[in-house]
Amino acid sequence: MNKKRGLGNVVKVWSVMLCTLLALAACSGNGGNASNSGGKDANPAAGSGPKGANTNAGGEKGSIKESEPMKISASIYDRGKVAADEGSYEHNRWTKWMDEQSGVDVEWVPITRNQEADKFNVLVASGQAPDLISSYDRNLLARFVDQGAVQPIDDYLDQYSTVYKQYLEAHPELKPYVTFNGQIYAVASLRNTRALTTVWVRQDWLDKLKLKVPTTIEELIDVARAFRDQDPDGNGKPDTVPIAGSLAYTPIIEDLFFARGWEWFMEDGKLVYGNLLDRYKDVLAFQKQVYDEGLVDKEYLTDKNFARQQQLWVTGKAGIYFEYVTMTSFPDFKKNNPDAKVVPIPPVATKYGTNGYQEEVPNYLLTVFNQNMKNPEAAFKFLDWMLADGWDDITSGEEGVHSTNVDGIPVIMDTEKYNKEVAYAAEYRLLHQDKLTAESIAAAAGDDPIAREFAQIKGDAMKVAEGTKYRKDLPYRPDFKELIDMEAQFMKKRDEIIASVVIGGSKHTPEWGAAELLKEWNRLGGEEVNKKAMEWYEKNKANFE
Repeated sequence: MNKKRGLGNVVKVWSVMLCTLLALAACSGNGGNASNSGGKDANPAAGSGPKGANTNAGGEKGSIKESEPMKISASIYDRGKVAADEGSYEHNRWTKWMDEQSGVDVEWVPITRNQEADKFNVLVASGQAPDLISSYDRNLLARFVDQGAVQPIDDYLDQYSTVYKQYLEAHPELKPYVTFNGQIYAVASLRNTRALTTVWVRQDWLDKLKLKVPTTIEELIDVARAFRDQDPDGNGKPDTVPIAGSLAYTPIIEDLFFARGWEWFMEDGKLVYGNLLDRYKDVLAFQKQVYDEGLVDKEYLTDKNFARQQQLWVTGKAGIYFEYVTMTSFPDFKKNNPDAKVVPIPPVATKYGTNGYQEEVPNYLLTVFNQNMKNPEAAFKFLDWMLADGWDDITSGEEGVHSTNVDGIPVIMDTEKYNKEVAYAAEYRLLHQDKLTAESIAAAAGDDPIAREFAQIKGDAMKVAEGTKYRKDLPYRPDFKELIDMEAQFMKKRDEIIASVVIGGSKHTPEWGAAELLKEWNRLGGEEVNKKAMEWYEKNKANFE
């Protein structure tokens, strides 16, 4: 467990994302220069975690009144993963260990993931928000900046931080995301991987029908037609649904045509909302064509959680899957289709060229400082410790108990034990130095054959994602009030218009749909939003460098 590496060196190569994908098996790595961890208490739930972390990673710079305790409060996502006998998100083996090792007493405030906006708004409005507010939603945090609910931290970085200050200097690509109105308001670390979406295909079906992996949108449709007509599963029934989808279905199609719906694109010197691009007609046309030709499930528009779509894939009824790189259904898929071979399809070309699959923004969780925080020194002491050392052990657990080190890669020893005692702790990683690679995924998969196979194809998907540039004209979306207020209304109507085009036959053409989208946008005040988008761009473009 003691693979301590300096901040500028190679860091941990396996991540909690892998844990989620491979039955929540997880990993570890280290930064900083702490001493030997020496194992943990035999009963960490009763009061211990990994030993030997550097409890003063943030140094002793700055001054603070003797009476001011090293104590802060911080939000944490509550995903309901803490077993009853482990405790709660507020109190468990890891919260006690973090307090002991960091030298900071942290009061954790659980926030239900899918209710975070409402919860944070109430806490901020009532003056009860925690000292550290963490979210993936930059626009939400931008509202708190505008409200004066959170504070800039430039001076605190100089006064109280060593580890994070050096990290930010080493990774300037993070600065646009942590900067608001020309000042640094947030801390964030890099994601362990930016690969997100992909299209999977049954290679064994391609081989059986003597087909090649498609390289253009036309070839993709031809492969889907062959799957529909040539009985690739060999059951003698015309029951194959060529394409199954997920939440990534429409976004992937939009990306193929350089027209992601809710992103903004710089077109001839003006920002244009993705759904309003002229080429969005091609997005609608593709969706309509595959529906009309029976290349997708006729019920996919009403399959709101995509459970039916996943079932088509898992049971071997579909051969093309518009999904995420994670494909959490792979273990069930493989059990039902033991001889199946799955590969990622590199992004196919359209008449507009070849766009990459969606990439995540570079930053991991964003954490801002409450305006009413009493002890910023304690906050940075904890954050510096977490970035240098703490994230490692709460990712991989106790070496020899939860994981074992194989060539520098932590491999989970007992998945069930790990899932119960360690997996939930990943939520405490406000900062980390994870780096996920194809090689580390394969090394960490252990001896489980299905896990090893998925590790291989997931690594392939990551390489595919890295092979083609994804167009993203702005590092982050505009966050002004007029857009936020109208967007929810527009998106609801947008979805209705798209559905009408897909199932509406000759009456509702892609051209009709594009016109309806523009009409609805303007009805809701879109022309004014367009003007404000350009004003926002001019104001913020210096931060994009």
